[in-house]
Amino acid sequence: RKIKVFSGFSPNGDGINDTWNIAHAIEYGDRILVKVFNRWGEPVFEAKGYGGSNQWDGTRNGKPMPVGAYYYIIEVDDGKSKPYTGTVTILR
Repeated sequence: RKIKVFSGFSPNGDGINDTWNIAHAIEYGDRILVKVFNRWGEPVFEAKGYGGSNQWDGTRNGKPMPVGAYYYIIEVDDGKSKPYTGTVTILR
C-alpha cells in the first residue's frame, strides 16, 4: 500500500490531529525512516518505523516547535519507492 502523507497537523492537546499522520506508514515497520527538518536544515525529528505511539507530536526535545512549515524526507526500504519529500505545517 502506498503511504499518504498529510500536509499539516495541530498539536494543541485537543485530541484531534495532535500528531502528524502518515497513512499506511506503520505497515512498513522498521523499513520506513522519517526525518523532519526546520527551515535552517536542522533535524527536529527522526524515527525508524512510524505510527502508533511513534509519531511526531510537533516537539523537539520535549519542547513545542513554532507554528510553520517543516521539510520532511521519508525513505521506504521496499526496493522500488523513491523518497517522499515535501513540507508539513504545524498549526495551532
